[in-house]
Amino acid sequence: MRIYQGYTLLELMVTVAIAGILMTIVVPGFMGLSERNTIATTSNELLGALHYARSEAVRIEDDVTFTLEADGWTVTTAGGEDIVEQTVDHESITLAENIIANEVTYNSRGRADITLGDHVEVSFNGAIRSRICLSLTGRPYIKKVDEGNCP
Repeated sequence: MRIYQGYTLLELMVTVAIAGILMTIVVPGFMGLSERNTIATTSNELLGALHYARSEAVRIEDDVTFTLEADGWTVTTAGGEDIVEQTVDHESITLAENIIANEVTYNSRGRADITLGDHVEVSFNGAIRSRICLSLTGRPYIKKVDEGNCP
């Protein structure tokens, strides 16, 4: 008596069909997850740099300037020394500032000379996804686009 081991052709075809259906459902969701993760990472790094510039100004008791550049940002002391220089690695992410002075300078008390509504926009493939808003005291915080504009 022979004992056959393995799968039949019908079992393999059903398995492949189920795998195909699952992939059509999972892959688009994964792409959205990847996009949200990239935006959150960039927004958090930008927020961290602004917090760092503010705390460094208080620590060294001198002005520290945050400047947004085409592909990242720089945190500089009043003497011109670069403390932090960061670039955005992802090609789909773009940054745009809506700051009247084109830079944020924190004084020794941690306050910035900014106007109401100053913010930095984080875009993914040209669509704005997140904003880093600056309060009148200079404290930065993240606001999603669907939550409205910065006050």
